[in-house]
Amino acid sequence: MKELLNYYYFIITDRIYMKDNNYYFVYQNHLFALYKYTNSIDDLKALFELNNYMIYNGYNCNKIILNKNQDILTRKENSYYVLILLNISSENRISLNNILNFYPQNIDLLLLNKTNWYSLWIEKIDYIEYTLKHFQNKYPLLYSASFYYIGLTENAISYLKYFNLKNNHIGICHRRVDCLETIVNFYNPLNFIIDYKVRDLAEYFKACFFKKKMNITMITNYLKKIKMPNIDYIYFYIRMLYPSYYFDIFDKIINNQVKEESINCIINLQNEYEYLLYEIYLVIKSNNHNFIGIDWINKKFAK
Repeated sequence: MKELLNYYYFIITDRIYMKDNNYYFVYQNHLFALYKYTNSIDDLKALFELNNYMIYNGYNCNKIILNKNQDILTRKENSYYVLILLNISSENRISLNNILNFYPQNIDLLLLNKTNWYSLWIEKIDYIEYTLKHFQNKYPLLYSASFYYIGLTENAISYLKYFNLKNNHIGICHRRVDCLETIVNFYNPLNFIIDYKVRDLAEYFKACFFKKKMNITMITNYLKKIKMPNIDYIYFYIRMLYPSYYFDIFDKIINNQVKEESINCIINLQNEYEYLLYEIYLVIKSNNHNFIGIDWINKKFAK
């Protein structure tokens, strides 16, 4: 990497270390990261524009650095990298406050916009069903479990269609939020998208639940303290219904990143997660008496 940094960025340094396929180094008393980029190349220009917007308007953010050709991506063999100036470099884990205080609403970029949940989730179901046809024998556990999570996704889609309410609370979010994530990664602009603001909150709580960092009582108690408009509560519930946690591990299994048995950490908590959804329904209903949950979940746990 020394040669790449020297040639493309005119940076000379011997202090380079590698972590999780990324390279870190100090140059002129500033910390930099050379991130391996594996997402869509089509999004990069919009990500760069969003990053510049945030820097220009004074929001704390790590900064994308162009190479000598004024390109965002730099290629090395069969991999692509993006150089980031780490203005925020804390290795502490993120907290709920990081989620709640993350950047303003009403920022929209078409290429990064992921608010069309209805179409995206239908595409996800089609992808899962198509993929399962080719891996039915290789991954029998994954095959048998997937129908439940496809059904849960269909519930989320039906719920979204039933309400058909327009939510204007759109802003900068993350492709995914992990409760074990560090602050430096949380402010990595390569992970930013545009979506409903409740996305990060829902994904954070999902991660906390499945990684056993929060139990059901802790999550519902936090939710009771968070003030949101009624429309945000509805979208939050829908996002909690959507089993992103399952689809993430599905892709890792199919791509041979983890073993098939790793799906058990999700399946074994299936009933408890249904109960979490029921408890969230009760919290939301206490603020919005017209709110309805998923009928089969309510009937299962109603006393």
